[in-house]
Amino acid sequence: MKAEFTIGRVLRPRGIKGVVKIETYSENTARLLHLKTLNIGGTHYRMESASHEGAFLYAKLAGVDTPEDAEKLRGKEVKVTRAELPPPPDGRFYIADLLGADVIADGDKIGELADVLQYGSADVYVVKTAEGSVSFPALKEVVREIDAENGVIRLDGRMFARTAVYNA
Repeated sequence: MKAEFTIGRVLRPRGIKGVVKIETYSENTARLLHLKTLNIGGTHYRMESASHEGAFLYAKLAGVDTPEDAEKLRGKEVKVTRAELPPPPDGRFYIADLLGADVIADGDKIGELADVLQYGSADVYVVKTAEGSVSFPALKEVVREIDAENGVIRLDGRMFARTAVYNA
């Protein structure tokens, strides 16, 4: 399982005190307000304060005190350690922990999870296969078990066959 997660990227400075505007990749930006340390472009910054609006986190970082300081961080990825993040609720997983997992339907390996597309009604799993890729909805009827710790996703073969979309 990953020790560090990319949670967003710095967009631009905000105001005159060195606050940075961060576009987050989280569906719940409010849960990032408690973070203590952000790794931006390979440098660790202590987060002095934070607020959010929608998918944007506004962070005041120690040592970043002017708009010019904040500007130097523009476009850089923002990462945090697993220890900083709350554990996902039961039955939910961090996408980063699922990527690369073996996807198995009725004992046969289909391939490895390459991407998770998030749409309104259901996530769509994209699996890299020897022939190309295959996509299917991540529904309870299709996904029997997710073992993120061991990197295995088990599917109901019949339901997988009914919902799979193959891409060459």
